[in-house]
Amino acid sequence: MDSSIHDGFSDQMMSLSEDASPAGFTLEAAVPRIASVGVAGGASTYHSAASILLAYVNLAKPRAILPHFATASAAMFLAGGSATPISVLFLTLIGGGLAAASANALNCVLDRDIDAKMSRTRSRPLPSGAIKPAQALIFSAFLAGAGITILGRFVSTTAATLATFAIAYYVLAYTLLLRRRTYLGAVICSPIGAIPPIIGWVVVTNRITVTPLLLSAIIILWTVPHFWALGLFRRDDYAKAGLRIIPERRLGLWIGASSSTLVAASLLLTPVAGLGGVYLATASLLGIALLLLSARAGKKQAALSAYRLYAFSIFYIAVLFGAMIIDRIA
Repeated sequence: MDSSIHDGFSDQMMSLSEDASPAGFTLEAAVPRIASVGVAGGASTYHSAASILLAYVNLAKPRAILPHFATASAAMFLAGGSATPISVLFLTLIGGGLAAASANALNCVLDRDIDAKMSRTRSRPLPSGAIKPAQALIFSAFLAGAGITILGRFVSTTAATLATFAIAYYVLAYTLLLRRRTYLGAVICSPIGAIPPIIGWVVVTNRITVTPLLLSAIIILWTVPHFWALGLFRRDDYAKAGLRIIPERRLGLWIGASSSTLVAASLLLTPVAGLGGVYLATASLLGIALLLLSARAGKKQAALSAYRLYAFSIFYIAVLFGAMIIDRIA
């Protein structure tokens, strides 16, 4: 995924992925609004404190965490229905969210040179100088410790172990090893985004069955059209940073094949998880739209077609997992 495999769902589902949204929430855009709230005599101090706080919030990429909330929540409701304890759900999301925020912040530290070269990321806290790398490392370590402690102490040791693995895999395999070397990095590391539903399911049932694995497969398959559409849309920006994207001759085939398999997996979830008409109708309509946009993006390979697919993929995954929850508790 682009700057985070979490980033898609947060950079990366609601960009859910912050990575390609032209109207993305940034430090530069938000600070002037915060500054205007200051009172006479104390405005500059408030402006400074608010700016620093906002920089740390942006470093954690909160919108890249929202998809993880959605997928973990859906898995928990599929496993436990309306009987799912709200307190357990809350603690799972808080602990997992802090762990994801830690990985996002560490990714920003390691990729700050790339971010400085790309127009959509150069205003992030580290390239802009709002936060120093050492400060970001301390912040990341604090988030990781807090998240894993919450999961291990109040949820389950399995959840804490999976979260620890996700952080390590994301940082070591994706950020350090693959992102700068191959256009397949996001695909190879897509299982990171597939861990939250497994955590959610295990927290409720204390075992792994076909359903959470199928949920994970849906996320992995979704990664291909989502992030490669982003790569096509941001081709020039990626080139500035020396990042590789999939060759055009293979793009249409990969996007079409992954989108078709994704739709099939989403429909298969209906009998596997015992879902009903609400989910089936939603998955069917979303699937038709996704296939049409994927075919257009794969054939034309134009920036506008790619952006439409990217933007819809965010909507797709959010609504799909939301429909799972509604179907289960309705």
